[in-house]
Amino acid sequence: RVVVRAALVGDAAGYVTKCSGEGIYFAAKSGRMAAEAIVKLMQGGSRLPTEAEIKDTYIRDYDRAYGPTYTVLDILQKVFYSSNGAREAFVELCESEYVQQVTFDSYLYKKVQGNNPLKDLQLLGETVSSLIRGNAMAKPDAPINNPVESQKRI
Repeated sequence: RVVVRAALVGDAAGYVTKCSGEGIYFAAKSGRMAAEAIVKLMQGGSRLPTEAEIKDTYIRDYDRAYGPTYTVLDILQKVFYSSNGAREAFVELCESEYVQQVTFDSYLYKKVQGNNPLKDLQLLGETVSSLIRGNAMAKPDAPINNPVESQKRI
């Protein structure tokens, strides 16, 4: 993300969402945030910023703004992309108008949008129920021909 005095942005910095593979918005946003931080640190061209200063501004600001989004998307990927049953549970959850609205708002604003704590708790319960049903009724995952991946599943 910051190496010596080079600020990595976008895909190079790992700013791609695992769930969707999307990264264009995050590439542009991280590039802009890095440039703004460096310009501010240069104080009109009178000094060169250090690696620590760049990390303390650009990285800190980016992580503060988008870290929670990446965390939620990483959790979603680990939970719902792990098996056929989990994927079935995800499809079932997507029927909910609340899930659709939160998904749309989160995609539109590029930050996780939880706007109703009561509905969020209800969604948590529905998620657990859906995962239980999905795993109970789904066909087992097909075997993997890669021995390393097979060992991970054991």
